[in-house]
Amino acid sequence: MELIPFAQWPLNNVLQESLQKAGFTTPTEVQQACWDDVLAGTDLLVQSCTGTGKTLAFSLPLLNNPDNSRPASILVVLPTRELAMQVARVINSLGTKAALLYGGGSYHEQMRSLKQGAPVIVGTPGRLIDHIERGSLDLSDCRALVLDEADEILDMGFAEELDKILASLPSERQTLLFSATMPGEMEELAQKTLRQDCHRISISVGLTAAHDISHEVYLVAKEWRAKALCNILHAEAPQLAIIFCHTKIETDELTQTLIHSGLNVLSLHGDMAQAERTRTLSSFRSGAAKYLVATDVAARGLDVDGVTHVINMAPPQNTEIYIHRVGRTGRAGKRGTAITFVARHELNRFKRLVGKAKIDIEIGKLPQAEEVRRRIKTDFHKEVTDRLASVVNEDYRLLAAELLSYLSPADSLAAVLSMLPRARAIFTAGCNVAVQELDRGSRRGKAERNSLLDKAAKKAGAAAAEGMSYIQINLGRSDAINAQAILRMLSEAASLSKTEVGDIELRSHTTFVELPSEAAAAVLEALNHYDFGPVRLRARLITPEKLKVLLPVEVKSVKRKSGSREHCEVGRSRRGLGRRGGGRGFAKDEKGKHIHCDNRRNNRRGTADKFGKGSESGGRHGQKKESCHRGGRAQRRNKRH
Repeated sequence: MELIPFAQWPLNNVLQESLQKAGFTTPTEVQQACWDDVLAGTDLLVQSCTGTGKTLAFSLPLLNNPDNSRPASILVVLPTRELAMQVARVINSLGTKAALLYGGGSYHEQMRSLKQGAPVIVGTPGRLIDHIERGSLDLSDCRALVLDEADEILDMGFAEELDKILASLPSERQTLLFSATMPGEMEELAQKTLRQDCHRISISVGLTAAHDISHEVYLVAKEWRAKALCNILHAEAPQLAIIFCHTKIETDELTQTLIHSGLNVLSLHGDMAQAERTRTLSSFRSGAAKYLVATDVAARGLDVDGVTHVINMAPPQNTEIYIHRVGRTGRAGKRGTAITFVARHELNRFKRLVGKAKIDIEIGKLPQAEEVRRRIKTDFHKEVTDRLASVVNEDYRLLAAELLSYLSPADSLAAVLSMLPRARAIFTAGCNVAVQELDRGSRRGKAERNSLLDKAAKKAGAAAAEGMSYIQINLGRSDAINAQAILRMLSEAASLSKTEVGDIELRSHTTFVELPSEAAAAVLEALNHYDFGPVRLRARLITPEKLKVLLPVEVKSVKRKSGSREHCEVGRSRRGLGRRGGGRGFAKDEKGKHIHCDNRRNNRRGTADKFGKGSESGGRHGQKKESCHRGGRAQRRNKRH
């Protein structure tokens, strides 16, 4: 479809001037497709995805009709207060007065707008019914009904309110239905409200996102996402960003975290009073606050010009929610960025979720503390040079001369920089975040794992002779730690290079690191005072002998003779020995089968021979078939005997 510029449209002077003032020069597809039919008075069922400019699609042709200038000539029904306020703002900007009726708003102001004879009524279903029942809203002369986001009106349970509104309208009217999706309920509503000669328009249908949005994914565990978000906001410095959380509690907690990080943030969710919600959106639109942390109450239809980033703190529940969220950016042909934090185990599900909308995602590299501060420093240098290139206020020059009359230039400039939050961020912003690997690789077999553990334990004995020591850190794979994160931590905390670090053995909840013995004390001191996220870091020195105990060894069967009896000596098990040197072990009999051996029972009762009643030290429990028996069931049976 070839798009015709607004300047060539047969619009009245007021609308043309309003569009030029707003900077709108070229229509979208849905705006151009609706123009002729709406102007001709035809009923329409329009399906178009979010962010395609549906508000102007019905506003321009309806307001261009001079017959729609009488009071309450046009009724626009929307599902939420935020959408109603947004549509009313657009209509007012086009030079026509709109009465805004929504729940939580002042009845006094709404009554005054109705008495002034506003030609356009914009409202939510519940408050419209209130005014109809009070007699303050007369729709008998309404010429056009617009149901915007009609699918959402039905999803929110406003079917009964909608029937009451339809009953108060004249039968001879024009009806326009706009929806992003077309479920079965929408078809029923269309049959009930539209005339038989209605037209259908489909633009950008299906689950699709704007082509001007780049979709990025960062593999970060849940407990690290708040710090990862701080790094992104500090490093990329979005012009305006909406950050989505699942719950109201998460919204409030994340807002406080970002505020403490020196970021200008506001929150928006359903528990806020209407006046507070209005102030929040006004501050965000004006740029007084750059970042808005919100629940999905803001996802559908919220149109704020200049939103460059949409950030999901967790994968949305379905594709529809993702499309509606990311639709807040990349609007009107502008570029946008959608970022989603995903744990490694959630990645495949998220790929399937966005795959339904044919969206390609890119795994991003999260900026760490050093890179964050470097970017802030670069941007700060640019801001200063740009300011110097422009005209500097003469009053500031005089003030600078006064300071330099008794202060050195370096001292005075350093004092001024210390008062600037952006300058302080060069040294304090950002932190090191544990990033999950994309591919964990194939799992080793049991025999291979045991072999590697044996080698590690043997190497521990030779480490001391080579001038190396082992330290143990209370971080492991469960904390989303990898070897690269350990090396980066050692480099930043203790200035230890990669070449100085030996083996790194990662476990579920702990990590063993080999490093030079002469540097061990300094490294321990540095690590125990290092801030590495939500986990309180603890490190200690491990001797080679202790390391052999901590690193489990494959158990082997060893036979020895004690008098006339033959015993099965059990080595260290995978679980280690019990508190009293006992505990259940694993060994092999003569046929090579694995058998259990309860050392604690042997220590208390003596070691029974293969057929006797037990040894002299503790054979009071009578005859037992074996000292080394086959597991827990045999243990319980022998205990009953």
